[in-house]
Parts: sequence; C-alpha cells; structure tokens
Amino acid sequence: MNPKDAMRLSVACKDWRATAAQFDPTKWKTPWLITTEFQNPTCSLRSVVDKEITFKIELHGYPVTRTLFCNCSHGWLVANPSNYSRMLLLNPFSRAWLQLPPCLLAPTFFLCMSSAPSNPDCVLLARDFVNHLYVWRPGDQSWTFEKDVLELFDAILSFEGQFYTWDNHRGCLTIFRVLPLQLRKLMVPCPIDRSGYCRSNTSLVECGGNILLVYVMEHCDESLVIFLFQLDLEKQMWIKMESLGDRALFMNIPFKHAISVLATEARCANCIYFTHFLQPSSDVEIISYNMDSHSIERFPKLVKHGAQQYNYSQFWITPNLS
Repeated sequence: MNPKDAMRLSVACKDWRATAAQFDPTKWKTPWLITTEFQNPTCSLRSVVDKEITFKIELHGYPVTRTLFCNCSHGWLVANPSNYSRMLLLNPFSRAWLQLPPCLLAPTFFLCMSSAPSNPDCVLLARDFVNHLYVWRPGDQSWTFEKDVLELFDAILSFEGQFYTWDNHRGCLTIFRVLPLQLRKLMVPCPIDRSGYCRSNTSLVECGGNILLVYVMEHCDESLVIFLFQLDLEKQMWIKMESLGDRALFMNIPFKHAISVLATEARCANCIYFTHFLQPSSDVEIISYNMDSHSIERFPKLVKHGAQQYNYSQFWITPNLS
C-alpha cells in the first residue's frame, strides 16, 4: 500500500489503524529517501529495505509553488521561498504547513530544529548572511534575534535540550542554549586529518543516547572512507568506533543532518546510508556502507530527476502525521 494512503487510513478509527499498520511499509521505522523537484508538486519516496519500492506523493495545498526544499528535520521539509522573504515548513504526509514570520533581515539559512514544529517545545534556529542567530518557537509572531554572533561551524545537533556545534579547524565543540544565548566552548582535538582527501562531509548525530561525529571522505580516485567517533564529554575527546552495534545511520549529505534508528526495527544491519552527494549527476542515488564488512553497495536511480542537480533535492525522512 502507498505509505501516504496507509497513514491517512490509520487515523479513521482504531480498527483501521490496526489493519493499515499491517500494509504500511513506513511502519518499519526506516527512513525513506524523499526527492523533491523545483516547481514540481509531486515528490517520490524510495525504500532501502526493498530497493524496488517507490511511491509518489502530491504536495498540493501549501502557498508557495516556486519552492526548492533545502533541508528535512523530524519528518518536515524546510524551504526558503524564491523571494527569500519567509521560511516554510511542510509535512508531506499530513499536508500540514507553516509559513514562519517575516523578518527585516531575513534568516535565510535553516540550521536546526529540536523537534517537529507541532511540538510546543520546538526550537528552530536559523541564521542570516552575516551569521546572526535567529530563534523561532511555535506561537511566535516574530523571530527572536540573538545579539551575540554564533561562530562558524561544520556540523550542528540538537540533543537533550541543548544545541551542539563542531568546528573541525579549531577543534572546538560549542554547547549552547538560546533565549538568551548561553555558550560553553570546549577545545576537543580534531580526531582526523582531512588534508589527504579531495572531499569530505562532517555530521553530528545522536545515536543511542550518545553524540557521534561522522566523516564521509572521498579520495581523488573517488573511493570512499567513513570514520566514526563517539564523544566522551568528561574526557573532552573523540573515541573512534568500529561498529554501530544495533543502530543504523541515515545521513542527509551535504545538509549535515543524520537520523539514527535501531537496526532491528529498521530491517537494516550495522550500516550507514547516504545519498550520492559527491557525484549527483551519476546514475547512483544511494550508497550503503556496511560497518561489519567495510563494503559499499550502490543503489542506481529508479526515477529520472531534473536535468540539473540544483533543480531537485533529496533527504532521508521518517514519515509521521504530527
């Protein structure tokens, strides 16, 4: 059954909810790869459990048609409209959408969201071109501008009521809260030398109650290497990991956002999945890295997207109706 139809049936009544769950592939709790295209109201969903399963979803009902989604968090797509005046949040399954307040100096870069915007405790962070920090919470009629400037960083994470940023160059881990901005900076040695690689991507992710630092590196011959490190906050150091144990990671590259799920629930073993961000024009859409065998599997594209890579975007999304 189309996952969107199954989810909509499940809210009809208790009996339908129990029945729909048996036919809804999204109940596997595995993130799906969602592909959206500029000026196209239809997006596609692709499974990594069954490589041949794809679905289409219509995105009608929100007020901005000329939109390219720039990120995804907690099952919601994030977009900056083409005129860069107001940020848009859209749940492609419930069709709920929020157009965030306008701002004199528009926060044009989405940074992080602590939870779904339907949660009253949600905190959304954004910044402008000069790196000023803006904060929005559900119910706010305007953005809150933080006077202190947040220094540049390579990755950001919301974890247990705080935000964490990591700067590779300075080896600086910043832990902060907002409203007002309260910073704590820790000098943690960078665990890897990235100079020998042509391209690299850095992500922070919560995994089983721990904070992981994930590097996806590419050599000049296009071979890939992945490094995992776990934060030891007490010793202020990164500890190298050889296995994810009973977890699996889905990385939104190059958007520096990742999702951690239980491998048993997700029907996937000790693996890391990410889109083929390094060569988006190739015929490969998804890459899977097995932490046990250190092998790489490439998933070919099943659906033809826009001719230019900048006309479409891809994210890992866990469907929900909240």
